[in-house]
Amino acid sequence: MARFRRERWHAKLLEALRHQSPEWRRQTAAALQHAARRDDIVIYSDAKTAHPVAIHLLPWLLTRAQSFYIQALGNRIRRVLNRVLRTYLDDQALQEVLPFSEDERVWLARLTPKGFPDPSTVFERFDTNLVADEPDWARTLRILEFNAVGIGCLHFMPVANALVAEHVLPVLQTAVPEPTLRPTADPRLLLREVLEAHAKAIGRSTCVVAFVERRETTPGGADEMLHVSRFLQTQGLQTVCVDPRELQVRGGEIVHHDLTIDVLYRDFSLNEILSIDKHGGQVDAIQHAFQRNQVVSGLTGEFDHKSLCELLSNPEFDRYFTPSQRRTNRTVIPWTRLIRERKTPGPSGHEVELPGFIRDHREQLVIKPNRAYGGQDVLIGKEASASGWDQILAKALSEPNGWVAQEVAPLPMADFLDPDDVARLTHEFVTIGFIATPQGVAFVGRASPEPIVNISRGGRLVPIFLIH
Repeated sequence: MARFRRERWHAKLLEALRHQSPEWRRQTAAALQHAARRDDIVIYSDAKTAHPVAIHLLPWLLTRAQSFYIQALGNRIRRVLNRVLRTYLDDQALQEVLPFSEDERVWLARLTPKGFPDPSTVFERFDTNLVADEPDWARTLRILEFNAVGIGCLHFMPVANALVAEHVLPVLQTAVPEPTLRPTADPRLLLREVLEAHAKAIGRSTCVVAFVERRETTPGGADEMLHVSRFLQTQGLQTVCVDPRELQVRGGEIVHHDLTIDVLYRDFSLNEILSIDKHGGQVDAIQHAFQRNQVVSGLTGEFDHKSLCELLSNPEFDRYFTPSQRRTNRTVIPWTRLIRERKTPGPSGHEVELPGFIRDHREQLVIKPNRAYGGQDVLIGKEASASGWDQILAKALSEPNGWVAQEVAPLPMADFLDPDDVARLTHEFVTIGFIATPQGVAFVGRASPEPIVNISRGGRLVPIFLIH
């Protein structure tokens, strides 16, 4: 096959599903919904109320060439960031573009008495607008934000892929025998390889992993860490899933009851540990783990602010990067700026008054909280009224460095069978996240009729398959 074009295969696969009997479509959609509940692919609106996450029957297709390119891109960007961010505590410019509270800065200094450790292992998801069907997909690819602490869909995505491979793929491959389709890599297995490699790199002879998250349930939350921990137990890795307050330091080692822990995989931010500490909770073990480089993602993962895209896209920071790295940054990172009163290069490179530029270019921009997640308080200029835009801009200016403005990168749209009514089509925005490691790359597909695509906001899972 000389060239893969997603719209051809997407349309063929969609047509194959539409040619199945209405009863088959209903039964298959019901089976996926039942499996979502059974396998805990759910989000919680409160501690007792779980809602299954809808899974699209139709997979999104990528080529192996796209997969290899994206893996190399992600690994390259992370290597560069780890190098640059190691100087953070001594670099005023980095501190201004990646702001922390005073309490957080004190803790960062306490945790890094000899500087940021090496290796600084970060297991992260890059969220993108990948348009896989276009010949110039690599040129239009944009990394919209970074998620480096407790990334979502590590449980949801591989289970969704497996369910669609079981219930839908045989029908698709009967209707469309070529090409052969396979689910993309399991992120849980990539995580295992990363954890084992990190344990070895820091001199541990074993790899006992504690999956660490606060027990409190928040609206839009999920219980993925527990399921990832249990899955990796079935793969031979010794794991526990614990609250950070349940860990102790004993004889210089981190322990949970009588189990010595080699590596922590965290689903908590530094700010959450500060909160526990202020309320009298036990955090000595977490501090000990960071100081001994026993945490994945390490401290350089704490810089997954939206303004990380400013570091990569603002020519004022070009001195941190080689000419080749600058070209990569210009290609894949959209223009992004922390919102405050200042002059700065605009998207064209000419200096602009930032507040006025944001006000006058509403339809080309999106405003986001710098450190929130889940699509919280994101405002897309094209979807906002002029008065609503001015209001959020005024709020951002009153909270300097709390918000960013970013150039809009259009998301691809595609037709799917509506999981809620498979007799009809739904036209949805699609966002593709990727998790790149030296060992491989996994993908997270999400779709929504709304332009802010997030599972906690009612988004659907899109299985992602690779063409073989």
